[in-house]
Amino acid sequence: MGKKAKFHVLTWDFNRDEIEHYDVLPYFRDRLEERIEKNKEGNDEYFKVPKSFDEFKKFVEDESLYKFWSRCEYEMIVHGWPVRKNDYKIDVHEQIKMNLDVISGILFDEYWDKIDKEALNDMHLIDIKNKE
Repeated sequence: MGKKAKFHVLTWDFNRDEIEHYDVLPYFRDRLEERIEKNKEGNDEYFKVPKSFDEFKKFVEDESLYKFWSRCEYEMIVHGWPVRKNDYKIDVHEQIKMNLDVISGILFDEYWDKIDKEALNDMHLIDIKNKE
């Protein structure tokens, strides 16, 4: 496989006291690989492998909620320039939600080859020629 895509979000590095560009795709890839392995072991209810673009979107949103939502290390305060009275708290999950289609599309394209397309085609869930 060639160079893997990246998708950076902004976080605050408390140790260096500066903004950090954090790639979220390795986390989602690890979770997908875990699901694929667990699914092979017969644990297909909880570790359901997404098989369509919509399922990938749900997977990304669910995993993002679990990992990044409302956790101090993934939150930062944003305010406009010039400085006003109103500040806005944003977390990594919110940044992911704003780009849910993009992130889901990247993962869907990367993992399409690992999905058991023959089984899905037999169940009439997808048309192999059209990916969905």
